[in-house]
Amino acid sequence: MEDDRISNLPDDLLCHILSFLRTKQSVATSILSCKWKSLWRSVPTLDLNYGPSNYTKEGYDHFIQTVVAVIQTLDLHQPIKKFRLRFTSYDDESTNINAWVNSVVQRGVQHIDLSICFLQYLEQRPSTNLSAIFTCSTLVVLKLEWLELTELKPFSSINLPLLKVLHLDLVAFSELQCLTQLLSGCPVLEEFIARCPIFYNDTTGSNRELKTLPKLVKADISTRFSLMEAVKNVEFLRIYEMQRLRRHDDGEGAGPYGFPKFHNLTHIELEYNCRISDWLTVVELLKHCPKLQVLVINQSCLPDDFGEVVEDWEYPPSVPESIQLCLKCTSKEKNLVLNFKLIELVIYLWLVVNLI
Repeated sequence: MEDDRISNLPDDLLCHILSFLRTKQSVATSILSCKWKSLWRSVPTLDLNYGPSNYTKEGYDHFIQTVVAVIQTLDLHQPIKKFRLRFTSYDDESTNINAWVNSVVQRGVQHIDLSICFLQYLEQRPSTNLSAIFTCSTLVVLKLEWLELTELKPFSSINLPLLKVLHLDLVAFSELQCLTQLLSGCPVLEEFIARCPIFYNDTTGSNRELKTLPKLVKADISTRFSLMEAVKNVEFLRIYEMQRLRRHDDGEGAGPYGFPKFHNLTHIELEYNCRISDWLTVVELLKHCPKLQVLVINQSCLPDDFGEVVEDWEYPPSVPESIQLCLKCTSKEKNLVLNFKLIELVIYLWLVVNLI
């Protein structure tokens, strides 16, 4: 009989290997031998997943009971470095989820990744009270999807001194100021993504006290909401839902279109749909990017848009000196048709830069 070399590895290394598995798979290793029986309890990761594809009342109840049992089985002093929960349910389990989150926060969690959907509340989602997250002094990575954070109020106490990565996808706030308040509590944030945020109240005028994030390197945001001042120190910027911006005075240091100076920006990606054709705004943005090296523009047209009239892109009267760069024009997704007018404009800019 051959030696079991894997079982002879140090427990710390085995726990590290098990941390890459979902918790269900990690617990299943307990049947391998006596050594493995309780090893999963020392794994510093909880990765839980439940969806309604094969929903039964018994299966659903078993999942809830299993999560409660797993958390209670862990040693109270056992640190949990990562908590990942993918949960889709027909029932409102906010109370259980809040308890689970509070438990991992008490154990010094560093990485939280939550995607929660209650199917009976698709139009008006129940609020999950995750306030413990926003004062978690150990948190480094926070990823939230399909959550309603109405417990966050303007001037809420938020303290995330170690948070470096913040991803928000389809997250709802009562107003924009709640998001800006959240950002103000992340002094060392390096990566910020906000995809399709929802604000229930008026968002105008909510960015006046927005502070620049000094450590931010990468951002992915929309021009629909005024977050430019917060992200102006980035090196990489992706703007989806690129809008035609109106000229306005947006404070000291901002350009006539509200763009701040992006002193560190070297790579920018702009995403348009085929109903918007506003090259002048693009050029205005480029004027505020003195170190820019890479410009990527994505414009996609869905098949339903084929017969619609899209206004021509207006050629810019001049090109900023900063466009000494590699220009690319791509369609990011399959089955989408690139607007070839944009290719013509990119070629035009290249000619202006290189021949004039």
